[in-house]
Amino acid sequence: MKIITKTSILLIFTVIFSCSKKENEIIFDTSFLGNRLDSVVNLGEDKYVAFINPVFEPVNNSPWFAFGISSKSTKLIELTLNYGKYKHRYIPKLSLDKKSWKKIDKKNIYIDSVKGTATIKLNVYPQKTYIAAQEIESSKDTYLWMDSILTKNPKFKKVVAGKTALGKNNYCLEFKNDVTKNAIVLIARQHPPEIPGGTIGFKAFFEELVSNTKVANTFREKFNIYTFPLLNPDGVDLGHWRHNAKGVDLNRDWIDFSEPESKTVKNYIETKVKKGKKIQFAIDFHTSYSGPYLLVLDSINTAKSKKIIPDWIQKIEMNSNFKVEARRRSQKLPYCYNYFINKFGCEAVTYEEGDEVDRGIIKKRAKRYALSLMETMLAKHNNNEL
Repeated sequence: MKIITKTSILLIFTVIFSCSKKENEIIFDTSFLGNRLDSVVNLGEDKYVAFINPVFEPVNNSPWFAFGISSKSTKLIELTLNYGKYKHRYIPKLSLDKKSWKKIDKKNIYIDSVKGTATIKLNVYPQKTYIAAQEIESSKDTYLWMDSILTKNPKFKKVVAGKTALGKNNYCLEFKNDVTKNAIVLIARQHPPEIPGGTIGFKAFFEELVSNTKVANTFREKFNIYTFPLLNPDGVDLGHWRHNAKGVDLNRDWIDFSEPESKTVKNYIETKVKKGKKIQFAIDFHTSYSGPYLLVLDSINTAKSKKIIPDWIQKIEMNSNFKVEARRRSQKLPYCYNYFINKFGCEAVTYEEGDEVDRGIIKKRAKRYALSLMETMLAKHNNNEL
């Protein structure tokens, strides 16, 4: 199977559009990690079509796009996003610095539900504007965040847990507690475009676990925490819609374990268990067009469980205005959370956010979910139910 590398992508960009595409005065820039833009056609009269295609197929309808745009002088253009046989999904986000983002104004976008395209009206300036399906978060950005966590929480360690398909380091943030055998596992960003849940929600959730609150401090006294903040850095940096560098959907690889990324988690966690640790809970963070919701155990496994999930959901709803939609899935499916259920007999969920949910609400929900999970698991621990 062909592996797509950063080097080959840059070579293609150099040949086709020399890392930026000039159409009269308009410059389309793809010289940053996480970009996705295949070609641009100038229709004249300040009208352009941007073609966005997946690197690998088959793929679900998750058309990631990310590029910069500027001009020699300020002008208003009309830009159509064309995804070929796929349909528009994400409301374009705009930024001048890739840090602060806002959705494009509704009055400036027209979605053709028949053709599957989106046409936006955009003021283009000499200063570059970034346009993306979701906020851009490259591996570099995530690793800087990880380093900030380590600075504030020196008891956490950044461990090279394995390698990616391109041979890059794949990291685990580890909170090691030799006093207790109990542990939880967090995994994020298997699918590159899933920023709302896989990055924004995940970070807020994790930051609650490592906070200096009484609950969080007590939780860390009772539980080890193994966290994989960015399981698919290759796919993220290459601007893939869903896959790793070998064209594999990682969240369908938790039975075969054909990929180094899923093998990394398997080998790392199973080594911990062989040394005496016990996985009590796992969460895999994602984003869906129909989120937020949790994928939970089927009815048979729920009946056999320690009831962490139902008690957690009850605590969330009792102490907040959030209502939790729990969707049952068969434990025969090759999903990440099912690996933990089937291998370790623990409870696990897939944590799904929604594409366009307000980012403040995403953070608030994640913090509440994290707090309620810690309270639930501490209660189970104190009652000798774990």
